[in-house]
Amino acid sequence: MKQAEALELLNKGKNVFLTGPPGAGKSYVIEQFVKLAHKKGKVVALTATTGIAASLIGGITIHSWSGIGVNNASGAKHIENILANPIVLSRIRQTDILIIDEISMLDGATLEKLNDLFKKARSNNAAFGGLQVIFSGDFFQLPPVSFSSINYAFESEVWQQLNFVSCYLSEQHRQGKDQLSEVLLALREQRLNKEHLDLLLERRGLVHPDITMLLTHNREVDLINSDRLAKLSSKEYSFTMTYSGKMEEAERLAKNILAPNILMLKIGAPVMFVANNFSEGYVNGSQGRVIKFKSGLPVVELEKNNKQIIVEPYAWKYSIDDRVVAEVSQLPVRLAWAITIHKSQGMSLEMADIDLSRSFTYGMGYVALSRLRSYEGLYLRGLNSRSLQLDARVYAFDKALKLKDITNIKRQQISDDILKEVNALTIAGASLSFIKTSLGISVNEIREIQNKIAVKE
Repeated sequence: MKQAEALELLNKGKNVFLTGPPGAGKSYVIEQFVKLAHKKGKVVALTATTGIAASLIGGITIHSWSGIGVNNASGAKHIENILANPIVLSRIRQTDILIIDEISMLDGATLEKLNDLFKKARSNNAAFGGLQVIFSGDFFQLPPVSFSSINYAFESEVWQQLNFVSCYLSEQHRQGKDQLSEVLLALREQRLNKEHLDLLLERRGLVHPDITMLLTHNREVDLINSDRLAKLSSKEYSFTMTYSGKMEEAERLAKNILAPNILMLKIGAPVMFVANNFSEGYVNGSQGRVIKFKSGLPVVELEKNNKQIIVEPYAWKYSIDDRVVAEVSQLPVRLAWAITIHKSQGMSLEMADIDLSRSFTYGMGYVALSRLRSYEGLYLRGLNSRSLQLDARVYAFDKALKLKDITNIKRQQISDDILKEVNALTIAGASLSFIKTSLGISVNEIREIQNKIAVKE
């Protein structure tokens, strides 16, 4: 399905699951839909399952927005406590559309908890209290971090009750049709073979100075970044994040973005942008190097096109119903000798030095590889037996989605063909009985189609 087709379904007010491989344009479709919804006067709750994902779309975590928090509390008493907060209760009641991005990282138990909460808050027994619900994400990426065994959102009862229209985006805006895209497609379609593995192994052992390393563990990332910075002999500059608005919300916002509270930089340090600013020429994941400081601000030369950017403070905002409640400001970069695979989700990278030798969960290899724009940008340090594993449940779910999507397309094509035939026969003056006999449909169906045609005209 193309982006325009998905946007049309979203605008019809249906519950939608927006999915597709990384780079298919899910975030772009959401962005366009939110703009249109606001023009219609709709109240949209733009949320995500992690703070990093929320910061990328200008939203808030679903846990914070709904009041459920990130602990394992559940039951009627927990819901009563949430609804006792008049701000949360009003927020849920006044919302028309709920968007949850990176839905793959929300477990089924939490989804059921949200369903119970919204039903009670809105005094409506329909799924999610009758909200229009839009989930966006790709279950082939990192699985939910749950307190018990992994339970995907699509395995919950409420997922079925929401009666989603699935929009499986097929366009690709990150990778071209090269070896990397073929490996990723083979992974998704459960047909990875020795040839694909050999393609990856051809990139093992290649060395490139100072490109970003994607690693599996936080501790290793922190050690590499601090050690490499200390080895640079140039003068060190420090930049401290500033807060404004409601302090509690500002502190929570600060924890949920990739920009550090205190940023230490030197000339020669590789950096990665952690926000989008198209007018300035950088996006989340753009890589470069500090080449000098001007008026106390770093000048970064981008690796992609050698463009030089004076990096100015960027404001991350937390809004409720279009009202800014809290704001934090910091230079939108972080040291980029290394970053975790988990934190790289959502980024687009020209090049990366990827180490999958300590992979420990489904999807790590898929997420790391899909960050890259091309096969030539891959530098592979290592793999282990878990690196390229994807969950069999996700394969089954994805296969069912594709089948449903194909069926819906064929059904729509049949419907369009019938509409054209009815229109042509009507113009020709054919009787209802003749149309009924010719097309094998009822008189009521014919009249309904004719009414649709009349409305369009």
